[in-house]
Amino acid sequence: MTPRIHHVALQTAHFDQAIKFYTELFGAELLVRRPFKRREMAWLKIGDMQLELFSARSGERLIDWNDFLPGPVHLAFEVDNLDDFLDRARTLGAPLHPSHPDPFTPPVPGAGRIAYLLGPDGEEVEVREPD
Repeated sequence: MTPRIHHVALQTAHFDQAIKFYTELFGAELLVRRPFKRREMAWLKIGDMQLELFSARSGERLIDWNDFLPGPVHLAFEVDNLDDFLDRARTLGAPLHPSHPDPFTPPVPGAGRIAYLLGPDGEEVEVREPD
């Protein structure tokens, strides 16, 4: 048996913006949104994967996202046409990440073009064409 990823959980300081970002831009389906312990949580379905979002706990503030925290560096999504996707992203107000202001092809044999969007918490959200 080969395991597969069921979901990824993200904690966000911008809960409503994160829901909007993933539903409007990536077409995620909001499955549920409800209180959970001392925070809000939401389950979103994107393709075969689920994304679980957590707000900060009531009365607590999250530190700003930065490149010096351990853990996942970015989420990566594959799209059929990067240029069309980025045109749509711009119309929805999702800018490219300032660390990678233009789409590029990584120096890996056979790699497709990629771009990084600026996520709701300042994180990198990779969007790539098929290899």
